[in-house]
Amino acid sequence: MTRTSPQAKLLLLFVGSSPAMPSKKARHPAAHIIVVLLAWLVPGAGHLCVRRFVRGAIIFVTVSATFWAGVAVGGVMTVDHEQERWWFAAEMLGGAHGLAGWYRHQSVIKRLATEHEEIDSPFAGGDRQTRLDKVLAQEKLALVSPVATVARAYAGVAGLLNLMCIFDALMLSMMGVSGEPKGEAADDAAEGGPRR
Repeated sequence: MTRTSPQAKLLLLFVGSSPAMPSKKARHPAAHIIVVLLAWLVPGAGHLCVRRFVRGAIIFVTVSATFWAGVAVGGVMTVDHEQERWWFAAEMLGGAHGLAGWYRHQSVIKRLATEHEEIDSPFAGGDRQTRLDKVLAQEKLALVSPVATVARAYAGVAGLLNLMCIFDALMLSMMGVSGEPKGEAADDAAEGGPRR
C-alpha cells in the first residue's frame, strides 16, 4: 500500500485528480469554495485549479485587458463607490483588478482631501460631494460624459464577464472535470472515424 504525502493530498484537494487518475473525480466541497474564491480574486485562476490552463489564460488576458482599458479611458476615478454604486458592484466582480482600481481611487481622494481642506470643511458651503467634484474638475481628474459611461461600462463588463467565468469554473469543479478537453480528432479516433 502506498502512502500519500501531505503535498499530494493538498494537490488532490485543489485539482481533484492526479495525471495518472481519470479526468473526472468528486472533489471535496471545500475545493469548490477555493475554486470560486481564486476565480474571483484572479480571473482565470479557478480554471487553473481544474487544469484548464488555456481557458484560464484566455480569461485572465480578456478580463484584465477589458478592465484596464476602461480605467485607461476614464482614469483613476473610474472605480467610484460613492456615485456609481451599481457600476462599482460590477467592477468589484473583477477581483484584484477592481480592488486595485478602488484602492487607487481612494488614495487620490485622500490626497486631494489633505491638499484641499475645503473638501472636508463644514464651513465651505454645499455638500462634500459637490466640493469634491469642484476640486476634481480643477485637478482635471473629473470624469465627464460620455467618457465616464464608456470607462465604467468597460470596467463593469469585465467584472460581469469574470462572474460568468467564476460560474464556469465552479461548474467544472462540481462536475469533477479536470484537464483540457480532448479535441474532435482524438474523439473521432477513439470512436473509429469521423462523426456524421
